[in-house]
Amino acid sequence: ALETLLFSHARLVHYWARKVGRDPVEREDLVSEGIFGLIRAADLFDPSHKTRFSTYARWWVKNAILTALERLRLGVIPTSRTEETLTARSGPSGDPLPLLENLPSEEPTPEERIITMSAQTAMQEQLNDALDTLEALDREVLIRRNLQHPPEPFATLASRLGVDTARLRQLEKRAMTRLRYALVSRGVLTSRTQEG
Repeated sequence: ALETLLFSHARLVHYWARKVGRDPVEREDLVSEGIFGLIRAADLFDPSHKTRFSTYARWWVKNAILTALERLRLGVIPTSRTEETLTARSGPSGDPLPLLENLPSEEPTPEERIITMSAQTAMQEQLNDALDTLEALDREVLIRRNLQHPPEPFATLASRLGVDTARLRQLEKRAMTRLRYALVSRGVLTSRTQEG
């Protein structure tokens, strides 16, 4: 069971080793340390806390890899890399940088930002296409109540549309159902999401 667990979560170890390791030899050492972190997480994991193992293991793997990275970088450095490492660890004035500044950032990389922006743009286009298939009243209720911030109050929107608030709630529910159906038919949502 432990072997299956380790194999199924090895990608987490490789992700962190690639993220912080600079060269293949260093990455191999980091993967080994990350596997030890994963084993430690498996030993200490308590399923009664209702936390996913991958969430729990992430901290142990990251901690093991970052600790190993600092040990590697503070340890014996091969002669060919001494000058490169000293240059990389010194600031513009030649003073050594604090170790914390060399740790990887939790901020997304430029590539991750572009992927996120691209996904958001695609989702916005799908939403706009789905909204265009709705009747004008349904579209207006959805936009005013769910897609603008802050949402327009029921009483204000009901008086503007000339309906009472109970009817407006029915219109909003109908519009949401139609929008979900339009998104499911485009493959943006699954039918399970629609039921939820």
